[in-house]
Amino acid sequence: MKCCAMICRFFRTKLCVYFFILICVLFLGRIFQTRRAAALRAIFYHFPYPRGNTLLLHQFSSENNIPFVPGLFLKSIQPINESYCNFRLGYNIFNDKFEEVDPSPQLGYDGAYRIIYNVIKGTNNESKTITYCSHFTPEFLYHLVEIVIRWEGPVSVSAFVPSTDASITMCLLERICNCVPEMNKVSVHFVFPNEYPPDHIACDPTLSVPQGCFMPDVLVNKKLETFRNTEKLIYPVNVARNVARVSAETTYVLVSDIELIPSKNLVSRFLSMIQRLEERSGSDFRLILKRFVYVLPVFEVENYIYKIPEIKSQLIDLYSQNRAVYFHRWVCLHCQRFPGLQRWIHRKLHVLDNSVQPLLVVRREFPYHRWEPIYIGTNQEPLYSEQLSWEGQQDKMTQFSKRKISSGQSDLKREETEPKMFIGKVYDNRKKNKNTNNSNGPEGGNNNDQENVNERGIDVKENERGRIHNFRKKFHRR
Repeated sequence: MKCCAMICRFFRTKLCVYFFILICVLFLGRIFQTRRAAALRAIFYHFPYPRGNTLLLHQFSSENNIPFVPGLFLKSIQPINESYCNFRLGYNIFNDKFEEVDPSPQLGYDGAYRIIYNVIKGTNNESKTITYCSHFTPEFLYHLVEIVIRWEGPVSVSAFVPSTDASITMCLLERICNCVPEMNKVSVHFVFPNEYPPDHIACDPTLSVPQGCFMPDVLVNKKLETFRNTEKLIYPVNVARNVARVSAETTYVLVSDIELIPSKNLVSRFLSMIQRLEERSGSDFRLILKRFVYVLPVFEVENYIYKIPEIKSQLIDLYSQNRAVYFHRWVCLHCQRFPGLQRWIHRKLHVLDNSVQPLLVVRREFPYHRWEPIYIGTNQEPLYSEQLSWEGQQDKMTQFSKRKISSGQSDLKREETEPKMFIGKVYDNRKKNKNTNNSNGPEGGNNNDQENVNERGIDVKENERGRIHNFRKKFHRR
Protein backbone atom coordinates (compact mmCIF):
# COMPACT_ATOMS: atom_id res chain seq x y z
CA MET A 1 0.00 0.00 0.00
CA LYS A 2 2.80 2.37 0.85
CA CYS A 3 4.40 1.73 -2.55
CA CYS A 4 1.14 2.49 -4.34
CA ALA A 5 0.75 5.66 -2.32
CA MET A 6 4.27 6.79 -3.20
CA ILE A 7 3.67 6.11 -6.88
CA CYS A 8 0.45 8.09 -6.85
CA ARG A 9 2.16 10.94 -5.04
CA PHE A 10 4.99 10.88 -7.61
CA PHE A 11 2.60 11.25 -10.54
CA ARG A 12 0.97 14.23 -8.87
CA THR A 13 4.22 16.16 -8.40
CA LYS A 14 6.19 18.37 -10.76
CA LEU A 15 8.98 15.79 -10.77
CA CYS A 16 6.90 13.59 -13.03
CA VAL A 17 6.49 16.47 -15.49
CA TYR A 18 10.22 17.12 -15.53
CA PHE A 19 10.95 13.45 -16.07
CA PHE A 20 8.49 13.31 -18.97
CA ILE A 21 10.06 16.41 -20.56
CA LEU A 22 13.54 14.89 -20.26
CA ILE A 23 12.42 11.70 -21.99
CA CYS A 24 10.87 13.73 -24.82
CA VAL A 25 14.01 15.82 -25.29
CA LEU A 26 16.21 12.74 -25.49
CA PHE A 27 13.83 11.09 -27.95
CA LEU A 28 13.64 14.17 -30.18
CA GLY A 29 17.43 14.56 -30.05
CA ARG A 30 17.86 11.02 -31.29
CA ILE A 31 15.41 11.61 -34.14
CA PHE A 32 17.18 14.86 -35.08
CA GLN A 33 20.59 13.16 -35.15
CA THR A 34 19.32 10.34 -37.37
CA ARG A 35 17.57 12.67 -39.81
CA ARG A 36 20.57 15.02 -39.92
CA ALA A 37 22.84 12.16 -40.98
CA ALA A 38 20.32 11.14 -43.64
CA ALA A 39 20.03 14.73 -44.86
CA LEU A 40 23.80 15.10 -45.17
CA ARG A 41 24.07 11.96 -47.26
CA ALA A 42 21.15 13.11 -49.38
CA ILE A 43 22.92 16.44 -50.01
CA PHE A 44 26.29 14.92 -50.81
CA TYR A 45 25.17 12.01 -52.98
CA HIS A 46 21.88 13.43 -54.39
CA PHE A 47 19.85 10.57 -52.95
CA PRO A 48 16.11 10.94 -52.40
CA TYR A 49 15.90 12.04 -48.78
CA PRO A 50 14.33 8.86 -47.29
CA ARG A 51 16.98 6.71 -48.99
CA GLY A 52 19.95 8.55 -47.52
CA ASN A 53 21.50 5.38 -46.17
CA THR A 54 24.99 4.30 -47.17
CA LEU A 55 26.37 4.03 -50.66
CA LEU A 56 29.98 3.76 -49.57
CA LEU A 57 29.61 2.59 -46.00
CA HIS A 58 30.30 -1.03 -46.84
CA GLN A 59 33.75 -0.03 -48.01
CA PHE A 60 34.58 1.40 -44.61
CA SER A 61 32.76 -0.88 -42.19
CA SER A 62 35.02 -2.47 -39.60
CA GLU A 63 35.71 -6.18 -39.76
CA ASN A 64 35.62 -7.96 -36.38
CA ASN A 65 36.57 -4.67 -34.70
CA ILE A 66 40.16 -4.96 -35.89
CA PRO A 67 41.97 -1.62 -35.48
CA PHE A 68 43.79 0.02 -38.35
CA VAL A 69 47.34 -1.25 -38.87
CA PRO A 70 49.69 0.62 -41.26
CA GLY A 71 50.76 -1.49 -44.23
CA LEU A 72 48.04 -4.11 -43.79
CA PHE A 73 48.21 -4.89 -47.52
CA LEU A 74 51.77 -6.20 -47.01
CA LYS A 75 50.41 -9.38 -45.42
CA SER A 76 50.02 -10.92 -48.86
CA ILE A 77 53.43 -9.76 -50.16
CA GLN A 78 56.72 -11.61 -49.84
CA PRO A 79 60.08 -9.79 -49.86
CA ILE A 80 62.33 -10.02 -52.90
CA ASN A 81 66.10 -10.53 -52.94
CA GLU A 82 66.82 -6.99 -54.16
CA SER A 83 66.17 -3.65 -52.53
CA TYR A 84 64.08 -0.96 -54.18
CA CYS A 85 65.98 1.67 -52.15
CA ASN A 86 69.34 3.27 -52.85
CA PHE A 87 71.26 2.84 -49.59
CA ARG A 88 73.87 5.44 -50.44
CA LEU A 89 75.92 5.07 -47.26
CA GLY A 90 75.01 1.63 -45.98
CA TYR A 91 76.48 0.74 -42.60
CA ASN A 92 79.35 3.21 -42.99
CA ILE A 93 77.37 5.61 -40.84
CA PHE A 94 78.32 3.51 -37.81
CA ASN A 95 82.03 4.02 -38.44
CA ASP A 96 83.75 6.27 -35.90
CA LYS A 97 85.63 7.99 -38.73
CA PHE A 98 82.51 8.75 -40.75
CA GLU A 99 82.71 12.42 -41.77
CA GLU A 100 79.48 13.20 -43.65
CA VAL A 101 77.87 14.72 -40.57
CA ASP A 102 76.26 18.16 -40.87
CA PRO A 103 74.80 20.64 -38.39
CA SER A 104 71.08 21.34 -38.13
CA PRO A 105 69.61 23.71 -40.77
CA GLN A 106 68.67 26.61 -38.49
CA LEU A 107 70.92 26.59 -35.41
CA GLY A 108 73.96 25.10 -37.16
CA TYR A 109 76.81 23.96 -34.93
CA ASP A 110 75.28 25.87 -32.02
CA GLY A 111 72.46 23.34 -31.97
CA ALA A 112 72.45 20.06 -30.06
CA TYR A 113 71.69 17.86 -33.07
CA ARG A 114 73.63 16.54 -36.05
CA ILE A 115 72.44 15.32 -39.42
CA ILE A 116 73.41 12.63 -41.93
CA TYR A 117 71.67 13.51 -45.18
CA ASN A 118 70.54 10.97 -47.77
CA VAL A 119 71.25 7.74 -45.94
CA ILE A 120 68.78 6.54 -48.56
CA LYS A 121 68.65 8.63 -51.74
CA GLY A 122 65.44 8.73 -53.77
CA THR A 123 65.53 8.42 -57.55
CA ASN A 124 62.81 10.95 -58.40
CA ASN A 125 64.65 14.04 -59.68
CA GLU A 126 61.73 15.93 -61.23
CA SER A 127 61.65 19.52 -59.96
CA LYS A 128 58.16 20.66 -60.99
CA THR A 129 56.26 18.57 -58.48
CA ILE A 130 55.66 18.38 -54.71
CA THR A 131 57.88 16.71 -52.13
CA TYR A 132 56.16 15.16 -49.14
CA CYS A 133 58.36 16.06 -46.15
CA SER A 134 57.88 14.25 -42.88
CA HIS A 135 59.65 12.72 -39.88
CA PHE A 136 59.43 9.59 -37.75
CA THR A 137 60.87 7.41 -35.02
CA PRO A 138 61.23 3.61 -35.47
CA GLU A 139 57.82 2.91 -33.92
CA PHE A 140 56.08 4.87 -36.70
CA LEU A 141 58.15 3.80 -39.69
CA TYR A 142 55.42 1.63 -41.23
CA HIS A 143 53.18 4.68 -41.64
CA LEU A 144 55.59 5.67 -44.39
CA VAL A 145 54.29 2.76 -46.49
CA GLU A 146 50.76 4.21 -46.51
CA ILE A 147 52.13 7.52 -47.74
CA VAL A 148 54.37 6.30 -50.56
CA ILE A 149 51.68 4.15 -52.20
CA ARG A 150 49.41 7.24 -52.49
CA TRP A 151 51.90 10.04 -53.07
CA GLU A 152 52.85 10.67 -56.71
CA GLY A 153 55.93 12.79 -56.06
CA PRO A 154 59.20 12.35 -54.14
CA VAL A 155 59.22 11.81 -50.37
CA SER A 156 61.82 13.24 -47.98
CA VAL A 157 61.72 11.97 -44.39
CA SER A 158 63.87 12.49 -41.31
CA ALA A 159 64.41 9.74 -38.76
CA PHE A 160 65.31 10.56 -35.17
CA VAL A 161 67.91 7.88 -34.41
CA PRO A 162 69.89 8.41 -31.19
CA SER A 163 72.44 5.66 -30.53
CA THR A 164 71.07 2.13 -31.21
CA ASP A 165 67.80 3.47 -32.66
CA ALA A 166 69.78 3.96 -35.88
CA SER A 167 70.34 0.19 -36.13
CA ILE A 168 66.67 -0.56 -35.48
CA THR A 169 65.67 1.94 -38.16
CA MET A 170 68.11 0.45 -40.68
CA CYS A 171 66.71 -3.04 -40.04
CA LEU A 172 63.14 -1.88 -40.60
CA LEU A 173 64.08 0.14 -43.69
CA GLU A 174 65.77 -2.89 -45.24
CA ARG A 175 62.64 -4.90 -44.57
CA ILE A 176 60.33 -2.36 -46.21
CA CYS A 177 62.68 -1.64 -49.11
CA ASN A 178 62.55 -5.30 -50.15
CA CYS A 179 58.75 -5.21 -50.28
CA VAL A 180 57.44 -1.86 -51.56
CA PRO A 181 58.52 -0.69 -55.06
CA GLU A 182 57.38 2.88 -54.32
CA MET A 183 60.18 3.18 -51.75
CA ASN A 184 62.52 4.04 -54.65
CA LYS A 185 61.32 7.67 -54.48
CA VAL A 186 62.07 8.04 -50.76
CA SER A 187 65.05 9.90 -49.30
CA VAL A 188 65.84 9.23 -45.64
CA HIS A 189 67.96 11.45 -43.39
CA PHE A 190 69.20 10.64 -39.89
CA VAL A 191 68.88 13.14 -37.03
CA PHE A 192 70.57 12.43 -33.71
CA PRO A 193 71.86 14.26 -30.61
CA ASN A 194 75.52 15.20 -30.82
CA GLU A 195 76.18 13.17 -27.66
CA TYR A 196 74.44 10.02 -28.98
CA PRO A 197 75.74 9.26 -32.52
CA PRO A 198 74.48 6.17 -34.37
CA ASP A 199 75.55 2.95 -32.69
CA HIS A 200 75.51 -0.44 -34.39
CA ILE A 201 73.80 -3.52 -32.95
CA ALA A 202 72.71 -6.71 -34.69
CA CYS A 203 69.17 -6.80 -36.06
CA ASP A 204 66.63 -8.49 -33.86
CA PRO A 205 65.42 -11.68 -35.66
CA THR A 206 61.82 -10.45 -35.44
CA LEU A 207 62.75 -7.34 -37.46
CA SER A 208 64.80 -8.99 -40.20
CA VAL A 209 63.71 -9.34 -43.82
CA PRO A 210 63.07 -13.13 -44.00
CA GLN A 211 60.21 -12.79 -41.52
CA GLY A 212 58.04 -11.20 -44.22
CA CYS A 213 56.82 -7.77 -45.26
CA PHE A 214 54.06 -7.14 -42.74
CA MET A 215 54.68 -5.02 -39.66
CA PRO A 216 56.55 -7.01 -36.98
CA ASP A 217 54.48 -8.09 -33.98
CA VAL A 218 56.63 -6.02 -31.64
CA LEU A 219 55.45 -2.90 -33.51
CA VAL A 220 51.84 -4.02 -33.80
CA ASN A 221 51.72 -4.61 -30.05
CA LYS A 222 53.61 -1.35 -29.38
CA LYS A 223 56.32 -3.12 -27.39
CA LEU A 224 59.39 -1.96 -29.31
CA GLU A 225 62.07 -0.80 -26.90
CA THR A 226 64.04 2.16 -28.22
CA PHE A 227 66.98 4.12 -26.88
CA ARG A 228 64.95 7.33 -27.00
CA ASN A 229 62.19 5.94 -24.78
CA THR A 230 64.65 4.31 -22.39
CA GLU A 231 66.62 7.53 -21.93
CA LYS A 232 63.47 9.69 -22.12
CA LEU A 233 64.93 11.99 -24.76
CA ILE A 234 62.83 14.85 -26.11
CA TYR A 235 61.79 14.67 -29.75
CA PRO A 236 63.29 17.53 -31.84
CA VAL A 237 60.34 17.75 -34.18
CA ASN A 238 61.30 21.06 -35.79
CA VAL A 239 64.87 19.94 -36.48
CA ALA A 240 63.42 16.89 -38.23
CA ARG A 241 60.96 19.02 -40.21
CA ASN A 242 63.67 21.41 -41.36
CA VAL A 243 66.00 18.59 -42.39
CA ALA A 244 63.32 16.89 -44.48
CA ARG A 245 62.32 20.18 -46.10
CA VAL A 246 65.73 21.61 -46.99
CA SER A 247 66.57 18.26 -48.62
CA ALA A 248 63.69 18.62 -51.07
CA GLU A 249 64.69 19.47 -54.65
CA THR A 250 61.24 20.42 -55.93
CA THR A 251 59.44 23.74 -56.32
CA TYR A 252 56.70 22.84 -53.86
CA VAL A 253 56.85 21.08 -50.51
CA LEU A 254 54.28 19.71 -48.11
CA VAL A 255 55.57 19.43 -44.54
CA SER A 256 53.34 16.98 -42.71
CA ASP A 257 53.32 14.34 -39.99
CA ILE A 258 54.01 10.67 -40.68
CA GLU A 259 50.54 9.60 -39.50
CA LEU A 260 48.75 11.88 -41.97
CA ILE A 261 47.75 10.07 -45.16
CA PRO A 262 47.25 12.13 -48.35
CA SER A 263 44.18 11.81 -50.53
CA LYS A 264 44.26 10.15 -53.92
CA ASN A 265 45.95 11.98 -56.83
CA LEU A 266 46.64 15.04 -54.69
CA VAL A 267 49.89 15.91 -56.46
CA SER A 268 48.64 15.79 -60.06
CA ARG A 269 45.42 17.65 -59.27
CA PHE A 270 47.21 20.36 -57.34
CA LEU A 271 49.72 20.87 -60.16
CA SER A 272 46.84 21.15 -62.65
CA MET A 273 45.32 23.87 -60.49
CA ILE A 274 48.67 25.68 -60.32
CA GLN A 275 49.02 25.50 -64.10
CA ARG A 276 45.60 27.14 -64.53
CA LEU A 277 46.62 29.73 -61.96
CA GLU A 278 49.83 30.53 -63.83
CA GLU A 279 48.07 30.82 -67.18
CA ARG A 280 45.53 33.30 -65.83
CA SER A 281 47.80 35.36 -63.60
CA GLY A 282 50.62 36.01 -66.06
CA SER A 283 53.32 38.24 -64.57
CA ASP A 284 51.62 38.21 -61.15
CA PHE A 285 52.30 34.50 -60.66
CA ARG A 286 55.64 34.99 -58.87
CA LEU A 287 54.02 37.45 -56.49
CA ILE A 288 51.26 34.96 -55.75
CA LEU A 289 53.81 32.23 -55.02
CA LYS A 290 55.53 34.55 -52.58
CA ARG A 291 52.42 35.68 -50.72
CA PHE A 292 50.19 32.60 -50.66
CA VAL A 293 50.34 29.05 -49.39
CA TYR A 294 47.72 26.36 -50.02
CA VAL A 295 46.17 24.95 -46.87
CA LEU A 296 44.90 21.38 -46.77
CA PRO A 297 41.89 20.40 -44.66
CA VAL A 298 43.00 17.68 -42.24
CA PHE A 299 40.68 15.12 -40.68
CA GLU A 300 40.87 12.14 -38.34
CA VAL A 301 38.85 8.95 -38.83
CA GLU A 302 37.98 6.23 -36.36
CA ASN A 303 40.53 3.57 -35.59
CA TYR A 304 38.18 0.74 -36.62
CA ILE A 305 37.92 1.65 -40.30
CA TYR A 306 38.45 -1.07 -42.87
CA LYS A 307 39.71 1.24 -45.59
CA ILE A 308 41.12 4.75 -45.35
CA PRO A 309 39.05 7.19 -47.48
CA GLU A 310 40.77 8.27 -50.68
CA ILE A 311 38.46 11.05 -51.88
CA LYS A 312 36.30 13.63 -50.16
CA SER A 313 32.96 11.89 -50.74
CA GLN A 314 34.22 8.89 -48.79
CA LEU A 315 35.46 11.13 -46.00
CA ILE A 316 32.14 12.99 -45.79
CA ASP A 317 30.29 9.70 -45.51
CA LEU A 318 32.28 9.00 -42.34
CA TYR A 319 31.86 12.59 -41.14
CA SER A 320 28.07 12.36 -41.46
CA GLN A 321 28.17 9.28 -39.20
CA ASN A 322 30.34 11.05 -36.60
CA ARG A 323 33.17 8.66 -37.47
CA ALA A 324 35.45 11.45 -38.67
CA VAL A 325 36.36 14.83 -37.18
CA TYR A 326 38.73 17.61 -38.12
CA PHE A 327 42.28 17.00 -36.95
CA HIS A 328 42.91 17.36 -33.19
CA ARG A 329 39.21 18.09 -32.55
CA TRP A 330 39.39 16.34 -29.17
CA VAL A 331 42.92 17.44 -28.27
CA CYS A 332 43.39 21.05 -29.39
CA LEU A 333 40.31 22.88 -30.69
CA HIS A 334 42.13 25.85 -32.18
CA CYS A 335 45.10 24.02 -33.73
CA GLN A 336 43.50 22.56 -36.85
CA ARG A 337 39.97 23.95 -37.04
CA PHE A 338 40.27 25.81 -40.32
CA PRO A 339 38.23 28.83 -41.51
CA GLY A 340 35.29 27.90 -43.71
CA LEU A 341 35.00 24.39 -42.25
CA GLN A 342 31.24 24.10 -42.77
CA ARG A 343 31.53 25.72 -46.18
CA TRP A 344 34.13 23.13 -47.19
CA ILE A 345 32.03 20.24 -45.90
CA HIS A 346 28.83 21.30 -47.68
CA ARG A 347 30.40 21.81 -51.10
CA LYS A 348 28.72 19.69 -53.77
CA LEU A 349 30.77 16.66 -54.77
CA HIS A 350 29.43 15.52 -58.14
CA VAL A 351 31.67 17.93 -60.12
CA LEU A 352 34.65 18.29 -57.81
CA ASP A 353 35.43 14.63 -57.12
CA ASN A 354 38.21 14.64 -59.70
CA SER A 355 39.61 18.16 -59.45
CA VAL A 356 41.13 20.71 -57.10
CA GLN A 357 40.01 24.33 -56.93
CA PRO A 358 40.60 27.22 -54.50
CA LEU A 359 37.90 27.63 -51.87
CA LEU A 360 38.63 30.98 -50.20
CA VAL A 361 41.46 33.31 -49.23
CA VAL A 362 41.89 33.93 -45.51
CA ARG A 363 44.29 35.45 -43.02
CA ARG A 364 45.58 33.76 -39.93
CA GLU A 365 43.98 36.14 -37.46
CA PHE A 366 41.49 36.09 -34.58
CA PRO A 367 39.72 33.77 -33.87
CA TYR A 368 42.16 31.60 -35.85
CA HIS A 369 45.33 33.30 -34.64
CA ARG A 370 46.54 30.06 -33.02
CA TRP A 371 45.74 27.93 -36.04
CA GLU A 372 48.56 25.59 -37.15
CA PRO A 373 47.70 24.79 -40.77
CA ILE A 374 49.34 22.09 -42.85
CA TYR A 375 49.93 23.51 -46.29
CA ILE A 376 51.66 23.21 -49.63
CA GLY A 377 54.18 26.01 -50.09
CA THR A 378 57.61 26.61 -51.57
CA ASN A 379 61.00 25.96 -50.02
CA GLN A 380 61.38 29.71 -49.49
CA GLU A 381 59.19 29.68 -46.38
CA PRO A 382 60.91 30.38 -43.02
CA LEU A 383 62.35 27.40 -41.19
CA TYR A 384 60.71 26.04 -38.07
CA SER A 385 62.20 27.12 -34.76
CA GLU A 386 64.58 24.38 -33.65
CA GLN A 387 64.41 25.58 -30.06
CA LEU A 388 60.92 24.08 -29.77
CA SER A 389 60.24 20.38 -29.28
CA TRP A 390 57.32 18.01 -29.75
CA GLU A 391 56.80 17.83 -25.99
CA GLY A 392 56.48 21.63 -25.75
CA GLN A 393 53.54 21.72 -28.22
CA GLN A 394 52.63 24.79 -30.34
CA ASP A 395 55.76 23.93 -32.33
CA LYS A 396 54.66 25.64 -35.57
CA MET A 397 53.76 29.04 -34.11
CA THR A 398 57.09 30.81 -34.58
CA GLN A 399 57.25 29.92 -38.27
CA PHE A 400 54.08 31.89 -38.95
CA SER A 401 55.35 34.87 -36.95
CA LYS A 402 58.51 34.93 -39.06
CA ARG A 403 56.45 34.55 -42.21
CA LYS A 404 54.46 37.67 -41.34
CA ILE A 405 57.59 39.72 -40.71
CA SER A 406 59.39 38.61 -43.86
CA SER A 407 56.33 39.17 -46.06
CA GLY A 408 55.89 42.76 -44.86
CA GLN A 409 52.18 42.16 -44.34
CA SER A 410 50.01 42.73 -41.29
CA ASP A 411 49.33 39.02 -41.42
CA LEU A 412 49.83 36.06 -43.69
CA LYS A 413 47.27 35.35 -46.37
CA ARG A 414 46.75 31.71 -47.15
CA GLU A 415 44.56 30.18 -49.80
CA GLU A 416 42.44 27.21 -48.85
CA THR A 417 41.76 24.58 -51.44
CA GLU A 418 38.49 23.18 -52.65
CA PRO A 419 37.43 19.59 -51.87
CA LYS A 420 39.52 16.58 -52.81
CA MET A 421 42.56 17.92 -50.99
CA PHE A 422 42.44 16.46 -47.54
CA ILE A 423 44.84 14.53 -45.42
CA GLY A 424 43.49 11.94 -43.03
CA LYS A 425 44.69 10.42 -39.79
CA VAL A 426 43.37 7.38 -37.97
CA TYR A 427 42.43 8.02 -34.36
CA ASP A 428 40.98 5.99 -31.50
CA ASN A 429 37.58 7.41 -30.61
CA ARG A 430 37.89 5.95 -27.12
CA LYS A 431 40.20 8.88 -26.33
CA LYS A 432 37.51 11.37 -27.27
CA ASN A 433 35.74 11.79 -23.96
CA LYS A 434 39.00 11.74 -22.01
CA ASN A 435 40.39 14.76 -23.83
CA THR A 436 37.26 16.82 -24.30
CA ASN A 437 37.41 18.35 -20.84
CA ASN A 438 40.95 19.57 -21.41
CA SER A 439 40.25 21.18 -24.75
CA ASN A 440 38.11 24.05 -23.53
CA GLY A 441 40.84 25.83 -21.61
CA PRO A 442 42.00 29.42 -22.05
CA GLU A 443 43.60 28.61 -25.39
CA GLY A 444 40.99 26.25 -26.72
CA GLY A 445 37.99 28.51 -26.10
CA ASN A 446 34.38 27.46 -26.53
CA ASN A 447 33.64 25.32 -29.55
CA ASN A 448 30.14 26.68 -30.09
CA ASP A 449 31.49 30.21 -30.32
CA GLN A 450 34.01 29.18 -32.95
CA GLU A 451 31.43 27.27 -35.00
CA ASN A 452 29.42 30.49 -35.51
CA VAL A 453 32.26 32.79 -36.55
CA ASN A 454 31.28 35.18 -39.31
CA GLU A 455 33.54 34.39 -42.25
CA ARG A 456 33.49 38.02 -43.40
CA GLY A 457 35.74 38.74 -40.45
CA ILE A 458 38.50 36.59 -41.91
CA ASP A 459 38.20 37.55 -45.56
CA VAL A 460 40.53 39.94 -47.35
CA LYS A 461 39.60 43.58 -46.68
CA GLU A 462 38.53 45.79 -49.54
CA ASN A 463 41.45 48.23 -49.34
CA GLU A 464 44.00 45.41 -49.23
CA ARG A 465 42.92 43.43 -52.25
CA GLY A 466 44.88 45.08 -55.06
CA ARG A 467 45.98 43.16 -58.12
CA ILE A 468 45.96 39.78 -56.41
CA HIS A 469 42.32 40.11 -55.44
CA ASN A 470 41.39 41.20 -58.97
CA PHE A 471 42.96 38.01 -60.20
CA ARG A 472 41.23 36.02 -57.48
CA LYS A 473 37.79 37.23 -58.62
CA LYS A 474 38.51 36.01 -62.14
CA PHE A 475 39.93 32.74 -60.94
CA HIS A 476 36.95 31.98 -58.69
CA ARG A 477 34.38 32.78 -61.35
CA ARG A 478 32.58 29.54 -62.16
